[in-house]
Amino acid sequence: MNLTVRVRQAIRKCLASVLGLSILALFATASYAAPVINPFAPLIGKWGGSGIMTMDDGSRERIACDADYSGNAIQLRLSIRCKSGERDIRMSARLSSNAGRLLGFWEESYFKAAGAIAGVASDTKLDFTVSGNVAGKMIVNYSRSRQSVLITTQAVPLRSLKIDLKRR
Repeated sequence: MNLTVRVRQAIRKCLASVLGLSILALFATASYAAPVINPFAPLIGKWGGSGIMTMDDGSRERIACDADYSGNAIQLRLSIRCKSGERDIRMSARLSSNAGRLLGFWEESYFKAAGAIAGVASDTKLDFTVSGNVAGKMIVNYSRSRQSVLITTQAVPLRSLKIDLKRR
């Protein structure tokens, strides 16, 4: 066998090895890549239900609520409207998720409050604090068909909202 043929065979073996290792590396990378988690997917849609609004003087009012969520894996828009006999609470927020960390902005029209959001998201829970001219916390526990929302506040007459919602 002459030198040219041996060089060609060696190059082919080398290329076959490199190609085989490249394919193996591609499959290994694909199987070990971190999954894309969309904590917002179960929330997307329209919801309705009822709850209790507690004021800072201890009085409690029954409320009827509607919620609407829209977005994708990294962004969520939410709108919650709760009505009692006297009050019409309208809260909206925009959230962004980066590896489960939440940042965003919120506003509420009845108490004329607004501010920033910071917290965490998992596949069944949003847990964040709100700041601005009202400080508070919001926890949303959810599945694909139900959710419970607990909002607690400071610096306004509203102390808390506890809402149970079902998908519509």
